[in-house]
Amino acid sequence: MVSHNEVKQNLYTCLKELGLTESEANLYVTSLMLGPSTIVSLAEHLNMPRPNVYKLIAGLEKRGLAKFSERKRHTRTFIVEPPTEVLEKLREKREVVANLDQALVGAMPDWLALYHQGETPTKIRVFQGKEQWLKIFFQVLDETKDDISFFGSADAFINMISWETEKEWIKERMQKNIHINVLLTPGKDAETLLMNDPREMRTTRFFRGKLPFATGFMLYANKVIIWQPKAPLAVLMEDEYIVEMLRSIFDELWAKSEK
Repeated sequence: MVSHNEVKQNLYTCLKELGLTESEANLYVTSLMLGPSTIVSLAEHLNMPRPNVYKLIAGLEKRGLAKFSERKRHTRTFIVEPPTEVLEKLREKREVVANLDQALVGAMPDWLALYHQGETPTKIRVFQGKEQWLKIFFQVLDETKDDISFFGSADAFINMISWETEKEWIKERMQKNIHINVLLTPGKDAETLLMNDPREMRTTRFFRGKLPFATGFMLYANKVIIWQPKAPLAVLMEDEYIVEMLRSIFDELWAKSEK
């Protein structure tokens, strides 16, 4: 069973998420426990001057979480709205944030297209472990609307993430209407991808190099990720010159590779 202190702390956390200050949250919780109270009583419980209490009350009223009683013949008392109102406002805020998140994700490719690195420092990030690998793998789909280019071993890549995850990524990529060109070293999984090209918005070609390798790189937006599935780790680089060089290498090998 949840203790009284845990319930109180959870309420404080919700109030803070709504933007209340420590003092405003303390006033709300104190008033909730006291019930309808006069300003004098609240000032005593909060150990602060009455003018300061009025300021805190104004903050709660602004957020629709408090009001004075409407009785005129006696000293008016202050009351707060029930915790159900806090929950409702919290849900409304989260819905707004979720809508903003969705809108920002949808516009991300356009914002990245306007981003010019120029003389700013190169950004390099290293993602280690399967969890971080998968996070950046799906993040690629949030940051691009143009074609994605991948060069490397599909077999080593899919062996690390699983076919289930690969199919989930393909499904999301298709929903976003993103085509991918893959230049792969020969392998069983590579052949499977090739057979499904027509219905999975993908063009597959094979690289006939002398030495097989497990690594690969992916070009998208203004970035490149170098994948190393054996560790596993991924190196994300935001550098227009490195991206331009690797894109030129990919385009040259793509043109020379058999369909």
